[in-house]
Amino acid sequence: MRWRRPIWHRIIRRRARWRRRVATSGLMLAALAGATYVALPSLAHFAGGTSPTMPDDAHVAVPAFGERGSDVLAYEHGTTFTMTFPLVNDGWLPVTVRDVRLSDEPRPLAGVTSVTSDGATLPVTVPAGETRRVALTVRFDNCRYYHEREMQVISGAVVDGSVFGRNLRTTAGFQLDLVVSSPMIASCPDRTLRRDDDVRR
Repeated sequence: MRWRRPIWHRIIRRRARWRRRVATSGLMLAALAGATYVALPSLAHFAGGTSPTMPDDAHVAVPAFGERGSDVLAYEHGTTFTMTFPLVNDGWLPVTVRDVRLSDEPRPLAGVTSVTSDGATLPVTVPAGETRRVALTVRFDNCRYYHEREMQVISGAVVDGSVFGRNLRTTAGFQLDLVVSSPMIASCPDRTLRRDDDVRR
């Protein structure tokens, strides 16, 4: 008669195999969850092609300037104006917006001093498929760090925020490039005329 192992031995072996499979599945799920969490910012996106609204004396549209036309901002040192435009979340996930700027350079010619959304200060959450209109207070400044007629081209707004705790930086593109030109010496106080006096580089 052929000897057979006790049934309890077979049960123990089956349980051990089951535990190994569960552990392997758990590791795979954890790795998948980690990869998904890391990839969250890539699933967030703001639609481009928006047209900012500005006072007439702050800009002039020049469709023939540049590859897709330009909106030339009228630099007047120290003055401010309000620019509004929609942030359209056409991604898959809600985005919490913490800050909106026109440039990530350290000394922009058109710097943003404050941002509101529907009259409230940031942060604001933009659910997937929805729109929030933001208003930027823009100040013309920092011409001392630029040569005469040196231009800064702004293709869109730089948006800083988060998606389920993951930091996000993306750009909401404008329909036309915004172009800011540094003024002549007489219109730019405190210009040093020294080439090494440039904190941007």
